[in-house]
Amino acid sequence: MQIRCSICGNWDWIARDAWSECSHCRLLVRDVNEVGAVARDIVARLESGMVDLERDPADRWTLDPAGLRNAAWRFGFEVKPIAVAPDAVRFPPDDSPARARSIPATSVPHQIGLGIMARPADAADIAAIATEFRDDFTRIVVLLDGTADDAVSLAARLPWIAVLHHPLAGDFAAQRNRVQDAMQTRWVLQIDTDERPDAALLGALGWLVAAADRDGLRSLGLPRRNLVDGVQSASYPDIQYRLNRSDIRFAGRVHERPVVPFVESSLALTGALEHRLDGARVRERTRIYEAMSTGAGRPEDEALLLAPFDSAAVR
Repeated sequence: MQIRCSICGNWDWIARDAWSECSHCRLLVRDVNEVGAVARDIVARLESGMVDLERDPADRWTLDPAGLRNAAWRFGFEVKPIAVAPDAVRFPPDDSPARARSIPATSVPHQIGLGIMARPADAADIAAIATEFRDDFTRIVVLLDGTADDAVSLAARLPWIAVLHHPLAGDFAAQRNRVQDAMQTRWVLQIDTDERPDAALLGALGWLVAAADRDGLRSLGLPRRNLVDGVQSASYPDIQYRLNRSDIRFAGRVHERPVVPFVESSLALTGALEHRLDGARVRERTRIYEAMSTGAGRPEDEALLLAPFDSAAVR
């Protein structure tokens, strides 16, 4: 049994002297069996308006500045460093004790674009997404792996969105980059047609990108909640770097990723993308990805996707 982190849900812990470190969010704990109590302590400190682990260290956990921001955003707080030098990284991943003031985050307007990679066969899902989120994004762009006629037909059905077309040709990064180029917004949320931002993520987008701009961030990793045949799978948090500045480029034909310095990226753990799959498709996808690029099949991902979710541990 592998205990999940109470901040991000990850189950991979790295041994560091007398500590165990979450490999995702940077939380360090003395005993992974105490993560529930640790989370309550972190929230209490955030609610107090001040987290100063240099002057008031915790006995059973610690966070560096980048880790504290991860935790604060997860629990719905914005943070401001107590002291930071001009032009310095505001929340560095430097293992120093975190020191920050905190306030509850509130929803604010934004001008984020929504980008969608799709196939002509996904027209019903595209229409559902474009209708549901019409008022939530400044601009919606769909890039079809199809023909000009396919694009014209879809645009006629959904005149409030932009519809482009270009063959995928087995290169997911190149297709995502085309979406980035087409957006005309500073920030872009990219989703696939079987994904949806949940209500918590939608409500947080404005303050998340405002905080990211203050902190010099250009790429945010979002949790993805995988629902296989309607049941949440063990594959969580399944971080996807899909909320990015539009100047970010992706690399990797399969399992594409943004090319960005580590200090310009962060987890954004408020809400999640919901990803709906069927079991047969999960098994087929492993074969397809492996055929596209050796090693990309990731059979271990298939096993997690087909296992049921347990909020406490991966069993």
